[in-house]
Amino acid sequence: MIIDFHAHCWSRDDAEEMMAREAQRHGIDRICVSGLASWLPDLDEVKLLNDRVYKAARDYPDLYLPFVYLNPLHGRAALDELERGLDEGAVGIKLWISCWMDHPAVAPVLERAIAIDMVVLQHSWHKITGNYPGESDPVCIAEVGRRYPELKLVMAHVGGDWRYGLRAVRDVPNIIGDTSGSMTDNGLVEGWVREVGAERLIWGTDMPGADLLLTLSKVRDADLSEAEKALVLGGNAQRLLGL
Repeated sequence: MIIDFHAHCWSRDDAEEMMAREAQRHGIDRICVSGLASWLPDLDEVKLLNDRVYKAARDYPDLYLPFVYLNPLHGRAALDELERGLDEGAVGIKLWISCWMDHPAVAPVLERAIAIDMVVLQHSWHKITGNYPGESDPVCIAEVGRRYPELKLVMAHVGGDWRYGLRAVRDVPNIIGDTSGSMTDNGLVEGWVREVGAERLIWGTDMPGADLLLTLSKVRDADLSEAEKALVLGGNAQRLLGL
C-alpha cells in the first residue's frame, strides 16, 4: 500500500478532484489530507477548512484519510474541534504555524492525542533568514518529543533543512520525519534511513503545492532496499494510523 501522509485542501477549488486523479494515475492508495490557509487562523476558518476535509473524505471514502487541523491558541475550543473531528472520522491531527510546538497551549492537544493514540503531524522548517512568528523549528519539536515519549509525532518536511532536522531529532525515537514540501533534496531519503532507519521516515507530497510524481521519485529511485522503500511509502503510515 502506498500512502501520501501529507496533502492539503487549499489554494485551488478543485484540489480534491485533482489529487484524486493524480493518485489514480500513479497508483497511490490513500492520501492523508488536512486544511491549511492563514498562519494564525481564527476558529471560523479552522472549522471551514476542516469541513472541506471531511467532505472530501465523504466524497472519496476509499482515498482520503482526514486529519483535523487545529490552532492550539483557541484553548478549549481547539479541544472541542478535535472532538468534532473524531466524530467526523479524523485519523490524525495537523498543526501548522499558529504557535511553537512547545507553547503551553499545545500541551492539552498533545495529551489528548496520547490518550486516544492519535498521530500528530507538526509543520517544521529551519530557515537561515529566520522563521515566521510561531513557526516550529526541529529543535523545538525534538524537545516536545522528549517531553512526551509516548506521543506519535511526525515532523513535517524533515525540518526544511533535512540535515539540520536529522541532527535535531536523531536521538528522539518517537519522532518520524516526513519527506513532503521539497522535490530536489538529493540524499535526503538515503541519509535519514542510514542514520535513524527506514522506520522513522514517511513519504508525503504537500500536494497541491508540490508535484506527486517528483516527490514519489525521491523514494522510488532512492538507493534503498525494496523492504525499506515499502516502509517509507506506506508501511510506516499504516502503523501510525492503525490501518
